[in-house]
Amino acid sequence: MLALAMASACPAGAAPGAGPAWLSKLGSSLATLSESPDTVTVWVELADKGESGPAELARALGAARASLTPRARARRERAQVTPLVDERDLPVSTSYLEALAARGIKPFAVSRWLNRVAIRVPGQRLREAAELPFVARLTPVARVKRSPDPPAPERRSGPERSEGALRVALDYGRSASQLAQIGAPALHDSGYVGTGVLVCILDAGFSGHDTHEALRDHVIAPGFQRDFVDGDLDANDPNPGAFPHGAWVMGCIGGTKPGAYLGSAFGATFALGRTENDDIAFERRVEMLYWGMGAEWADSLGADIISSSLGYFTFDAPDPDYTYADMNGHKTDITRYAEIAASKGILVVNAVGNQGNVGDPWHYLIAPADVSGDSLIAVGAVDDFGRRGAFSSFGPSADGRIKPDLAARGVAVPLASPDLGPQGYTTEDGTSFAAPLVAGLAACLMQARPTWRPVDIIRALRETASQASSPDNSIGYGVPSGSRALCWQPGGPGVPPPATAIVLGPNPARAGGPPAVVRFAAGGVLEGANPARVKVLDVSGRRVRELWTGALARGQCLDVSWDGRDDDRRLLHSGCYFVSLDVGGEVTTARIAWLR
Repeated sequence: MLALAMASACPAGAAPGAGPAWLSKLGSSLATLSESPDTVTVWVELADKGESGPAELARALGAARASLTPRARARRERAQVTPLVDERDLPVSTSYLEALAARGIKPFAVSRWLNRVAIRVPGQRLREAAELPFVARLTPVARVKRSPDPPAPERRSGPERSEGALRVALDYGRSASQLAQIGAPALHDSGYVGTGVLVCILDAGFSGHDTHEALRDHVIAPGFQRDFVDGDLDANDPNPGAFPHGAWVMGCIGGTKPGAYLGSAFGATFALGRTENDDIAFERRVEMLYWGMGAEWADSLGADIISSSLGYFTFDAPDPDYTYADMNGHKTDITRYAEIAASKGILVVNAVGNQGNVGDPWHYLIAPADVSGDSLIAVGAVDDFGRRGAFSSFGPSADGRIKPDLAARGVAVPLASPDLGPQGYTTEDGTSFAAPLVAGLAACLMQARPTWRPVDIIRALRETASQASSPDNSIGYGVPSGSRALCWQPGGPGVPPPATAIVLGPNPARAGGPPAVVRFAAGGVLEGANPARVKVLDVSGRRVRELWTGALARGQCLDVSWDGRDDDRRLLHSGCYFVSLDVGGEVTTARIAWLR
């Protein structure tokens, strides 16, 4: 009888003298709230995905593989994701969700990747959730402060910029300088504008994206916009007077108004995910969970790139705040989500943060920019002359990796601004705008090099950037170059690089304007220097002009220009022509449009 009494006094699984089993599922901070009537927001972490054994798990994985959309499957295969699906791709168990709902506990956020659900309940009900056998533990949902954009554009004087850099065929209007700085016009002139690439933008609201002249031509397909804050299918922020932060970011990539404003990948396709309020209260602390939901959604759509200009730098939960020491690429929830997104073949591009000003108590990068540079591109801000913006956050990551990875225009950036009307434009500062410029550049490279994995895109951009040979923790590997990145050759020693041709601009070329410039990178399997020649052919394959002869070795680059004239120096008729490089019998060409 004494033994029975002792057994009844000790819950199953608890040692004599220990607390009840359900209490062990709460951290110390939540345990103190388990008698409180106040509402708390917690993650309910689940023990499994509800499978009864290996056979059922195998069936579930097979179903997950079959349910991949063609875009998502193609992206994973291109990125060489192995295995193609894993347990993170399985949905959260429906029976577990129903068991919570039966107790009046309805999750407001669900994460299949981390196998958990978020709930808001009085502290007194934590025990009720913890006692469920499929619940592994309960943890607080972190509340964080968003990295705010600097309050006003920063103006600086500097050396005169070479006007030659801005001589491009397309009329970029206000965005000419910021796109020329990263070499985007060379990709555009070669026909690479992001066509076929799906970019998912996770940001605050996108109010006015469907009315502004530079954005409205991008028709967002049904199911390709989502509001995770309000739980509906409209990414526009419903709050009156909300800043159009998401629309600003979208314009940096997708602006489509020649003569007024063009983005770095204006031919891309877009998905818009509202993962945070965009009201004026930028200092407001928010729950860091909607970004993860947005990333999972982007994966399901088959997004190729996530462009995110949101990041977080102080954390306020019942548990102690995260610190800079936790910016190690693995610790915070949003960082874990970004890591998983990258593991699914998505290229993640994120702002490094705006805490770099002298005297800022944080100073360093924000989450999720701390993710490894092989998986995520963290982007800092420079001005029009390549100098770091005073506000741009510094690296390294807490474990000593170079951060940011790259930098682009983030000082006095021209933006399409729907809050100022359908033809409204403004200028703002922030790494918020540098990141999408680089995301768009990556989208153009994806179109140009469809067999490259995200890690290849990242390497191409970093290894050809302005200070690739001496990266630092101010602007990382420097300002990227679209033309140099396209000539980058993947693979290790012994892998013969392919030949490459890229039009540096303009294309089409016009009589009376600057000549067309083509950059060739010799490739193939031939060793040593080989006889080479560059010529212009008409559409019938007839030579109309020989531009250059000499010797080239594999991997060498050559720039040639053509002014629209034939061998007799006569202007040719308008039409399509091909500039061809022949190195030892291996030929590569670039197409040029000539307008007389």
